[in-house]
Amino acid sequence: MAQKITLKIAGRDFNLDASSPEAESSMRIAAEDINKLMARYDEKYPQKSFDEKLLFVTLTETVARVVAQRKVNAMTDAEQKLSTGLKAYLAGIENNR
Repeated sequence: MAQKITLKIAGRDFNLDASSPEAESSMRIAAEDINKLMARYDEKYPQKSFDEKLLFVTLTETVARVVAQRKVNAMTDAEQKLSTGLKAYLAGIENNR
């Protein structure tokens, strides 16, 4: 059952539904990360508009997601190669009995 929560993101309140305690926790962590990045960009680029800083946050988070997905894909490929190699090795042992 969804739980109603309120998150403050970039100084604005948002009423949201969290589908589970895990979803709520993830949403709160994400909001905290966004707020930290916004604060960093506020300090670094005080002359920039709110929208520009929010775009910086979006770009930063999206790049991080792309990098993480590439790492997951590389690990998945490595796992597949290891699994294939292990199966071939075990089949070789079985054939030599």
